[in-house]
Amino acid sequence: MIDVPLREVSGICLRRSRAGRMSLIAVGDRIAKIAWFSLSRSDGSRIDWHTKSIAKLSGSELPKHDPQIEAVCADGGGRVLLLQETPPRVELIDTLALETVASIDLVVEGRGEFARAWSDPNGSRGEGVVMLPGGHLLVAKEKKPAALLEFGPPDSHSRGLARGGALPDGAQWPIRKGRHRFVAVAIWRPDKALARTCADFSDLEIGPDGHLYLLSDKSFTIARLDNLLAGGGTASLIDAWHLGDLDGKPEGLAFTPQGRPIVGLDRRKARRNLVLLEPAIAQSRPRHWAPTKLNE
Repeated sequence: MIDVPLREVSGICLRRSRAGRMSLIAVGDRIAKIAWFSLSRSDGSRIDWHTKSIAKLSGSELPKHDPQIEAVCADGGGRVLLLQETPPRVELIDTLALETVASIDLVVEGRGEFARAWSDPNGSRGEGVVMLPGGHLLVAKEKKPAALLEFGPPDSHSRGLARGGALPDGAQWPIRKGRHRFVAVAIWRPDKALARTCADFSDLEIGPDGHLYLLSDKSFTIARLDNLLAGGGTASLIDAWHLGDLDGKPEGLAFTPQGRPIVGLDRRKARRNLVLLEPAIAQSRPRHWAPTKLNE
């Protein structure tokens, strides 16, 4: 168990640079702040956390308190993408230049079930996000109904996501500076097996094996998903692992380079809110599953 200097951790990710350097990034939905530490190629490296307020960044629209940041991901150019549930939008920030590069509103058009649920001010929206090539985003809608949505510029076409088809390590996510409006270009509903296994969708991550992984906080489960066909349809379950007894809500998912899961826990205190699990699941199917403590 590791102490993250944030209350109510809501999202984590692993950032990989072109030079091969890696860092683990964490965000919380209580205050507009990010925390990170450099990660060596060993799972047992010493942890030296850094934090930065993001509400004060030039161009940011995030409030200092209760920003509702639910997920984070990063590209290889040193930029960090923050997913805000209410209002549904993302901000791409440059932590070196201390500025917001792009602000993107996420819109589901039409009058169908998902459009009504997405626009409902009391409804559930984005809880996890993955960067796709071509400037698209894959977003996990938490519940009522749970689904995966691909967002892109108006008049763009769905790309889907095959194994190994996410934004490559070290690549910069393409986006022009300024304000943008993205629309949902594809929606994937869970198949029966996935719906039974994951009662809600809490975070998304690409494993070192190139597969898409999903975290469910209600089911305490990590699921490996099949390819998402362009244009939408069904999100299918390949395999799943139950997390067992964790003291907190699992809301953030990342992987070590060796494929071991890292889970961020939503706890009121900034203690014991990050856990490293074994064995590796993003490289080969494990025979056993048990949490392990790191640097307690």
